[in-house]
Amino acid sequence: MKLLLRWMILVVGLIATAGFAQTPAITITDDVGKTISLAKKPVRIVSLSPGATELLFAAGAGDRVVGTVIGADAPEAAKKIERLGDANALKYERLKALKPDMIVIWRDMTHELVLESLQKLRLPIYQVSLRNFDDMPRSIRRLGQLAGTESVAEVTAKQIEGRIAALPKRPVAKVTAAAPELFFMMWDVPLYTVGSRHLMNDAILRCGARNIFDDIDFPAPIVEFEEIKKRNPDVILMGAPPITSRDWRERWSQFPAVTAVAARQVINFVDIRLTRMGPTAIDAVPALCEQLKPMRKGALRR
Repeated sequence: MKLLLRWMILVVGLIATAGFAQTPAITITDDVGKTISLAKKPVRIVSLSPGATELLFAAGAGDRVVGTVIGADAPEAAKKIERLGDANALKYERLKALKPDMIVIWRDMTHELVLESLQKLRLPIYQVSLRNFDDMPRSIRRLGQLAGTESVAEVTAKQIEGRIAALPKRPVAKVTAAAPELFFMMWDVPLYTVGSRHLMNDAILRCGARNIFDDIDFPAPIVEFEEIKKRNPDVILMGAPPITSRDWRERWSQFPAVTAVAARQVINFVDIRLTRMGPTAIDAVPALCEQLKPMRKGALRR
């Protein structure tokens, strides 16, 4: 009898083990269409982008983030997360020591060499990618699926859809006669700007202007000074702190042939939320539109 009982326990154990082994993996798809299979929902996430960190919090997964990068300052709770350098100068040993079961990156803002180094860690990599504001709710829903926080992500996504709907509409026509042509100066050495796959580009369009580098299908390209002069913007918008922007403005003053310089339309926009590209970027658009409102091509080129 005892032998029969032991045999039955053994059989039940084997069945249970087999059932567990055959449990299907969790399959999710990231923003670039890559399919990722996981044994379970990640509970320790390293986010290597300020915008991705903000999106994770919006999706209800902020308490899963154990490491992030410099500049991930929203929401307030993100400031308490350990910093691992910046997206292109990471502390790899510390990253490994955190033992994450998922790494989240912003695909277009991560250098290929950094991506190759991350792939060598043999950890799942989830890629975030937004072309414009309309992509944001979908990205939040996907992150909710990743973390198993779908209900929170859905509520947030719907709220964000409402906030986006309240913004000025993106024009159907790419360029209008009154739209000032704008160069956004993100950094000086090298000269970084924004291309078509950046929320700042979407914001500029919604504010009735045109980004002179919207033909570059990349979020933050490096451009040449000669090309800026050739495209001759009506407005130069500098995303820098006041002291830095003062130095940049003084340098631009040496080139009066540029329409923006001649018209004294070398201006500063200090709100970093648009360059961080998280949900709070939506709240920065009205102020940008207000700043660009008095600028019309006809007035600037008289």
